[in-house]
Amino acid sequence: MIDNKLTILLQIIQNNGNVRRLIREGSSFKDIAQLTTIAIEEGYLEYVEERVSLTEKGRFFLQETLERIKKTNKEEWIEKDFKSQIPRIDKSTIFVPRQDELTF
Repeated sequence: MIDNKLTILLQIIQNNGNVRRLIREGSSFKDIAQLTTIAIEEGYLEYVEERVSLTEKGRFFLQETLERIKKTNKEEWIEKDFKSQIPRIDKSTIFVPRQDELTF
C-alpha cells in the first residue's frame, strides 16, 4: 500500500501536480509529509535549492510501479456520489412538485 502511495507521490512531483489525489486515497497532510521524508531517505527524491525533484532512482522506481496504480476499469475512473442520491419512489406513487418549485 505504501508503494502505491509512494508511486502516486512521485508522479505528482514529476508532473508538478496537486496532492488532492493522495488525500482522496485516504492520506492526511501528515502522512504525505512522512511519505516525502521516506522518499528522500530512500533516494527517490532530492531536495536542492528549495525544490524537490526526482532522482534517477526515483524515475526508475516510478516507471516500474506506474502500471500498478493505473485504473484500467472504467467504472473506477469517476467515483460515484452516493450522498446526492435520492431514495426510489414506488411505482404506484404520484409525485406532484410544489407550485413555487416549477420553472415554467
